[in-house]
Amino acid sequence: MGKGFSFASVILSYFLVGGGMFTATLVGSELQIGTELAAYALFAAGAFAGGFVAARASRGQTILEPAIGAVAVVATIVGLAATTPIGKLIWVVAQDQTIAFVGSVGLTGVVGALVGAFVSEKLLGEATQSSIPWIVYTAMAAFGASLLSTLFASILFLGDNAATRSGLDIGAVVLIGMGGGCLIAGLAVGASSRVRPLLAAFLGGGLGVTGFFTLVTRATPPATSDAVTGVALLAGAGAMVTLIGTVFGWVTVGRKQAT
Repeated sequence: MGKGFSFASVILSYFLVGGGMFTATLVGSELQIGTELAAYALFAAGAFAGGFVAARASRGQTILEPAIGAVAVVATIVGLAATTPIGKLIWVVAQDQTIAFVGSVGLTGVVGALVGAFVSEKLLGEATQSSIPWIVYTAMAAFGASLLSTLFASILFLGDNAATRSGLDIGAVVLIGMGGGCLIAGLAVGASSRVRPLLAAFLGGGLGVTGFFTLVTRATPPATSDAVTGVALLAGAGAMVTLIGTVFGWVTVGRKQAT
């Protein structure tokens, strides 16, 4: 386990825990989970998976970074709910229920990530020096980062406030979110890795973007070969952007601290 606190690992944990929780949400939607208790259990399971992976990828104190990342994910969810028009309406109309929901999601997310990081450290101990696991780490990080970045981009460019209107359509905003998310995820991967994960970052970035667009298009799934080709091209572009970010992160931070 690495020594000391790592800010890069906090950012990576933020994306990994977010990716885990979003994946759990997608699974719950596919399974048509209807009960509130089952939904919270899925949130906890997703956060557990994210915390478990974050602990394997973390360069620093292992448990602390995933915990901070989980808190940041919950804060993001609350912030987005409070700043979007529908979120503001829900806060006003059903404040007590909203507070209870946010509190429950926050608790399950933070506890799930903490337990996942703790189990990961106790069961597996020192992280492997192999770059192969970074395919999974990068895929999950790119998936979570693309989703979170797209949410932020939608508020920035598609908000109701006239000052924020940019004339961009939803497709352009999704591409901006994907590109920004892959770049930041790559930077965090390169800065946190103990080995040079360039090929792993390329493969993982492509897988993460594929998952992201699968989620984005699941409401109206494209069945044409042209759509499949388009997703493949976007996955390749996302893989390249992730690789670029990883190179910068590795050269500036990761390589200097590699063991």
